[in-house]
Amino acid sequence: CFSSELFSFLLSSPSRRGLFCALRGRAIPPLHPPFHLLRLASLKIHMSGIVVPRNFRLLEELEKGEHGVGDGTVSYGLVDPQDITLTNWHGTILGPLNTVFQNRIYSLKIRCGERYPNVAPKVSFTTRINLGCVIKATGVVDPAKCGVLKNWNSKYGLENVLNDIKREMMSPANRKLPQPAEGSMY
Repeated sequence: CFSSELFSFLLSSPSRRGLFCALRGRAIPPLHPPFHLLRLASLKIHMSGIVVPRNFRLLEELEKGEHGVGDGTVSYGLVDPQDITLTNWHGTILGPLNTVFQNRIYSLKIRCGERYPNVAPKVSFTTRINLGCVIKATGVVDPAKCGVLKNWNSKYGLENVLNDIKREMMSPANRKLPQPAEGSMY
């Protein structure tokens, strides 16, 4: 039995609608991704409202990422569209104008662990970059030096992380740093 709030949440998008159908034992449209295999085991209902489970939150972010984010200078999606755990993501940041990053495309790996969104994702660049919040040898974004990761809140999402890194690229301390050769990777 579902509460009316959860029912509305489940039916508010095609991805969640398919999951709802699977949970109710109904057929799912054939072209729908395999998200119907997700379980509701982590669903917790409190007196104050619903705590949205990790997978529902990530489905929401996937849907948002597929439709484009903000001004189009950041994007993200699943590495493997068949990944029902919604763990491994890729991100892209277009280098901000009027910086040394301009006209470059930066690729990132993002890992949303089992405790996401309560715990920040792990983020690393696959494209080489010289940036204050990135460990030069590995490309890992240092959570202690990245505002959103340092002050993580469960209301933040992947878009917040990518936009914060983009803001870091535009900061006076980073906007003119010498960069590795274009196209070099970690």
